[in-house]
Amino acid sequence: MKGLETISFRELERYKKRKDCVIIDLRSRGLYEEGHVEGAWNIPYSHLDQALSMLPAKKLLLLYCEHGGTAMAAGRRLAEKGYRVKAAVGGFEH
Repeated sequence: MKGLETISFRELERYKKRKDCVIIDLRSRGLYEEGHVEGAWNIPYSHLDQALSMLPAKKLLLLYCEHGGTAMAAGRRLAEKGYRVKAAVGGFEH
């Protein structure tokens, strides 16, 4: 799909310090608080539509979730809206 790329969860490490991207944790607030990628924003998938106005249109959005499926679904939706997106497959491991 044009506009959506996949990366491995391990590849997110390369992006943590970059200023041109935002890492987004799509899991619930509780799971986020148990552990997350350093610097990641927590936007649960169920709140994604309400959060669109706060997403930076010019930055690369890197999405992750528990296993990867939700990141793919969210990535497709955001790519269709014109965002540059990469979805991490594999998911978050504590």
